[in-house]
Amino acid sequence: MGRRTLLRGLTLAVAAVLPLCGSAVVHAAGSAATAVAVCGHTSTQPTLQRGSTGDAAVEAQCELNLATKPSRYTPIAADGSFGPATETRVKEFQRCAGLGVDGVLGPQTWAALNTWAAGPHTCATQGTASTAQSTVCGHTDTRPTLRKGANGVEVKEVQCRLNLAMEPYHYPPLTVDGDFGGGTEGRVIELQHCAGLSADGVVGPNTWARLVDWSSRNTYCTPPRPAGYSIDGLDTAKYQHPGGAPIDWKAVRASGVEFATVKATRGMNVTDEYLATDLPAARAAGLAVAPYHFYTGSSPDTGAAQADRFIAAVRATGYTGQRAGDLPPVFDLERMDDGTGRCPVHGTVADIRAWLDRVEAAFGRTPIIYTQKSFLDDCLGSTTAFARYPMQLADYRQSITQPPLPNGSTTWTMWQYTDAALFPGIQAPATADVFNGTQADLDRLANR
Repeated sequence: MGRRTLLRGLTLAVAAVLPLCGSAVVHAAGSAATAVAVCGHTSTQPTLQRGSTGDAAVEAQCELNLATKPSRYTPIAADGSFGPATETRVKEFQRCAGLGVDGVLGPQTWAALNTWAAGPHTCATQGTASTAQSTVCGHTDTRPTLRKGANGVEVKEVQCRLNLAMEPYHYPPLTVDGDFGGGTEGRVIELQHCAGLSADGVVGPNTWARLVDWSSRNTYCTPPRPAGYSIDGLDTAKYQHPGGAPIDWKAVRASGVEFATVKATRGMNVTDEYLATDLPAARAAGLAVAPYHFYTGSSPDTGAAQADRFIAAVRATGYTGQRAGDLPPVFDLERMDDGTGRCPVHGTVADIRAWLDRVEAAFGRTPIIYTQKSFLDDCLGSTTAFARYPMQLADYRQSITQPPLPNGSTTWTMWQYTDAALFPGIQAPATADVFNGTQADLDRLANR
């Protein structure tokens, strides 16, 4: 499925490529079999060290920039001369990847570098901003006007710089092949939206200027959050704990996040392994919090039993629904999470109501339903049976100003607008939300 789907679990696909620590990374790096020219210079990857020069050194420097910028390292010069700055960055990368730190680009370091440069990884420690570099990709310094259909080294320079300028968790890196096709045009348009430029997909002087600026220093273009909604939230599950990393909920709260929904249970037999720590810790940090249950519908008439399991699991954390800071429980109603995208096989209005009724009786709160209009239309016949419930709606399109409402609903409470947000204190992307209301409205919903 694509990036703009409903499933929360898609953050796993990104989290799965984030680094583990120590020997696991060394093994993974050593197992890479094919050298690739991630930056488009050369796939020849000889052992390099201080004093090396040439195309392989340019490729290495460019890949180091792609690999370390997600951890907020300012790019180094990709000039083909392996000097002290390149040696230092190789050592920093080796520490990040759990490799032996010698400043030499040997087979294991190359293998890890190819992987990290081609997809978003983060280091345990963050880099610090330094002087911006003008040559970060190493293809060309010429800046002609480029549009769809162009090709050559100038296009490679654009593609590489787009990969450095666009935050990689939201914008998967382009292939640097020198062919200005539809994918490159679309990415240029996204850059132009970020930069407040005319979004025509043409790389002219203004677009070149912003592209060079953002790709050369410690900054990224990230998708704009929905306008007009000032209160931020997020959703978490085990996928936000790559390699067992904890969430620093105080850092999350300090970043301005006001509310969180934390995965509690799934179906009949899964309790999220971080429920017992994340729900109390988020509440203790000052966030308004809600536990959520992922409904499966893989067997008939299990809604009440799924509710009982959810109730027991969240009560064990101290959640009552009535304390200051407790948001109503959330019912996650979406397509099956088995990769098929099918509607829940035995999902029915009656079975869903069985869950909602039992949980509402247990906590004295009307549950919030997490869903999407298209799901209710496709899987439950555009039912209006859930119109009285508050809605947390998922829709990742940047072209809309609010999510479409299910039939019968007159408003929404939360809008999950991306599945790839980055938050201080969390070592993997998370889904992000905005709240439809004022701070006083959120406080009332959270018993505050």
